[in-house]
Amino acid sequence: MSSLTLPCKQWDDKQWIRSEAISAERVLSPSIRLELSNAPAEFSESMLVLNDEVVVERIRKREIKAGALKLHGISFATAQMRLLRQYIVVAFQTETLLVYRSKGSSVWLAQGKKPQRVAYERVPLKEKNREVNRVQQLAVRSLYALGLDYGVVKVGTLPGRKFVVVDVIPNPRLNTDMENVLVHAIYRYAKQLGETAVKPESVTLGADPEFIMKHANGQLALASQYFPRFGRVGCDEIWHGQNRANKPLVEIRPQPTPEPRKLVVRIYQGLIMAAKRVKAGNVVWLAGGMPCSGYPLGGHIHFSGILLNFKLLRALDNYLALPLVLAEDPNGVKRRPKYGYLGDFRHQFHGGFEYRTLPSWLISPTVTKGVIAAAQLIASRYPYLELEPLKRLSVQRAYYQGIKTDIQPLVETLWEDLRGLNEYQGYAEFLDPFYEYLLSGQTWDEQKDIRKVWKVPPYQPSPRKTAQ
Repeated sequence: MSSLTLPCKQWDDKQWIRSEAISAERVLSPSIRLELSNAPAEFSESMLVLNDEVVVERIRKREIKAGALKLHGISFATAQMRLLRQYIVVAFQTETLLVYRSKGSSVWLAQGKKPQRVAYERVPLKEKNREVNRVQQLAVRSLYALGLDYGVVKVGTLPGRKFVVVDVIPNPRLNTDMENVLVHAIYRYAKQLGETAVKPESVTLGADPEFIMKHANGQLALASQYFPRFGRVGCDEIWHGQNRANKPLVEIRPQPTPEPRKLVVRIYQGLIMAAKRVKAGNVVWLAGGMPCSGYPLGGHIHFSGILLNFKLLRALDNYLALPLVLAEDPNGVKRRPKYGYLGDFRHQFHGGFEYRTLPSWLISPTVTKGVIAAAQLIASRYPYLELEPLKRLSVQRAYYQGIKTDIQPLVETLWEDLRGLNEYQGYAEFLDPFYEYLLSGQTWDEQKDIRKVWKVPPYQPSPRKTAQ
């Protein structure tokens, strides 16, 4: 079944969408292009395309599919592999719509032979099961890694709580329930398209950037010795050694705000608060990607007031995560792809989401200001951004391997596109110095104490007043 163009005239009719997008054999179209009256004419082409034809054609070859997933740190099933269970996940962008789980004994994969008949049962999406949650996350991550927007993902479980992707199918054969949820997802995306671009001030930003502390002798200074688990300055959940109470990573958690400048001020206030608790003079504060081996740091950004979809995540990857590679310490490459993989996100209790791909940008005020300003600008105006260099596997490889020479010319073009937004000038005070830094050829030094560039002095208690 070839790709499909759907005109706007009947988008309120789900039955019409079903008849157009699904064949008589109940096979979903592998690619859909929308023609919508509610989408501004200036919207980028990618906003109107679900499952780009080029991507769909590329992953028809199993070895290319496997190689693309491997780039993102995702394991692909091999022949003769014995699975404990197999799941079938129907997903549309960031959401899983249906989950089925194999029943009975283990499943064998045997490529080239008659497939084994397996019975499945439907799994409630809200089932409180760690395995089911991980399967859903892997299915969504696999769609994103391959450049798709929808499809069926088959996931297998292995001994040792390991997971592998068995297949990703952009044009699956559907049962009635699959048809219903996918038609509704396509319908909802089309109806919401006009709501995807918002005013920048409508996007509320939060963050929880991390840093780690070391003594002069190179030993870790545990964050849990100075900070509580929760609060404006607290400990990340990761632990050091066998004792889970030993938390090495510090998080700054400023109160969210729609004003980038105010968020930067609150981050600085958090650093001052941290300095008042860490009175040891021989401790250094380190940020970046991985200043201490085995402890990757993140610069997570929280968004609310905007719809989450793959198009937004891809814009953040292309216009923010990719440029940031130019400035990172070469050691930061070791963080990827287990951490810092493209499109890493997490739904949040407040209804927004957390973008988790970036390293800790606390490395300097210039980088912090630039990242926060770019995040809000991109998130609010991404439907008007045209470029997707990360669609190419070669650029994905350059990102994961930190190949700056391949990335620099792309960043120059990306920034010109960003500058073309009418709203750019409102952020130029933060973005222009950030861009100059990215293209300067400098790389940040993850072994330098960030307090120096932030002008955060070691805390000294105020001298007591002498009684008169």
